[in-house]
Amino acid sequence: MKAIIYRAYGQPNVLEWVDDWPEPAVGPGQVQVRVRAGGLNPKDVLLRKGMFSTFLRFLDREPLPRVSGLDMAGEISRIGDRVRGLEVGQPVFGMSNRFHGGVHAEYAVLEADEVAPCPEGLSFAEASAIPLAGLTALQALRDCAGVQPGQRVLINGASGGVGHFAVQIARNLGCHVTAVCSERNLKFVSDLGANEAVDYQQTSAPAIPGPFDAVFDVFGNYRVGDFSDTLVRGGRYVNTIPSGHSLPAEGLARLGLQKRNRLVIVHSNRADLDVLRQWVNEGRLRVHVDEIYPFYHAEDAHRHIETRHTRGKVAMEATC
Repeated sequence: MKAIIYRAYGQPNVLEWVDDWPEPAVGPGQVQVRVRAGGLNPKDVLLRKGMFSTFLRFLDREPLPRVSGLDMAGEISRIGDRVRGLEVGQPVFGMSNRFHGGVHAEYAVLEADEVAPCPEGLSFAEASAIPLAGLTALQALRDCAGVQPGQRVLINGASGGVGHFAVQIARNLGCHVTAVCSERNLKFVSDLGANEAVDYQQTSAPAIPGPFDAVFDVFGNYRVGDFSDTLVRGGRYVNTIPSGHSLPAEGLARLGLQKRNRLVIVHSNRADLDVLRQWVNEGRLRVHVDEIYPFYHAEDAHRHIETRHTRGKVAMEATC
């Protein structure tokens, strides 16, 4: 089958579009999906570069060569034993919980709980752009930050893949949202529902007057101490970047020893995908796709992500 693979870590040119990769077999509790489109995320770039091959080697264990990609949308082609609520031919979207992903191929196998029926009225490319970024935003705000209606939330990096979902999800959860982005994206995040939009070149996130009940630092540019003057007592700072600071803090949080400094570790599950799907169907959540590339132009798609100026998401789609 066709697949986007890399045989070595490195620049985007290590990516290959091959047509002789083994088709994955479906096992009990799994589904095989005929992939029609795939979302692209900064983590895909970091994996391709080998950024986790030493620091998080206990998680990034899949040997090279391997298939790229973490989230996708397509049609179920086969169903394993013990799978309920899904059927062959059904359009689905989802994300693999395998650390390296491996779903940007003609066929992908995922656990049945890692996919859900596609939202209504979206193309496969649009649906594929939702899972990782949308789930990250939802789980960061609802689970890690524990936001409640009426609270004030600061979102740093509000115009990118995770950020543009976070603005909308925070509003759906009843929060007042201050969004931090570049000048060119101020109107974009305001149109998404941000109550206030701030140009980071004029005012850095820690310098924005609070108080805030939660800070979601999508870019991971700061630390919890940077917001000591604006984060309320009992408020929470949530980061997305595993590091020597964020990982120990999250370990302490999971032991119940602190709640103020959190690291969101996204987990794909059908219940949360259904939450996102319902919001899309109700018109309360929309995905903005900055550019769609064919799978065989994966190198160009990765270069687009590496500019760090993507508005919303980048997606790739099959051409046949």
